Amino acid sequence: MSFELSALRNLMKKACTLIILLFFASTSLTLKAQNPNFIGGLLLNFNGIEIKGQNVQFWDSSNGTIWGTGGSSVGIFVKREFTEQVYGVIELRYIQKGSIYEFANQYGNRALEVLRLGYIELPLLVGYKFIKKKKHIYAETGLAYSRLFKSEMKFGELVERIKTPGASNFKNDDLSWVADLKFAITRKNNLLLGLRTEYSLFSIHRNYNIHNFDYGVELDYLIFGNNRRR
Repeated sequence: MSFELSALRNLMKKACTLIILLFFASTSLTLKAQNPNFIGGLLLNFNGIEIKGQNVQFWDSSNGTIWGTGGSSVGIFVKREFTEQVYGVIELRYIQKGSIYEFANQYGNRALEVLRLGYIELPLLVGYKFIKKKKHIYAETGLAYSRLFKSEMKFGELVERIKTPGASNFKNDDLSWVADLKFAITRKNNLLLGLRTEYSLFSIHRNYNIHNFDYGVELDYLIFGNNRRR
């Protein structure tokens, strides 16, 4: 089973790489032709983040409470409109993921163990624009490939606790499903506000079946392209 999952992940990576190359090739031709369907900008997310699955086994305890915590994500995006309503998006972002474990320390006081994971992420999305009374609504979904470059476990002061088993055994790669819904909030349609969610399709840990789950608010600011069509 693990071999099949590994083969599937490798196939997905190759497919995403091919699609990305084709996407950038088409956008390069678009720029040369000064086609107005080429749009780019900046993005900022404020996320709720937590891990799902065997998180109690991961922290090796059932005497505490596992919470979501706050994270953020920043990056850039490029959009290519295929029709007036259908488009594709490639993003490049830094994103924080993780969770919090709350327990009683050796003095009986509340203590926290904070898991922080830092990823460089490349989402590849397909979108559809709904038009209602000149107001635009954008629905997007797709896959995101993430590469882990930082993982750390933070403890509160005065905590005597056995190190969490496998705290450093996180996989380097993560493949997630992404969905978001956005609304233009300015007359020029150059600022979008939306809701975004993301969930790992495979376990992010080598020993435990745990998955990243992120949800939050996103702001998109368009810096070039035909904003009126966005």
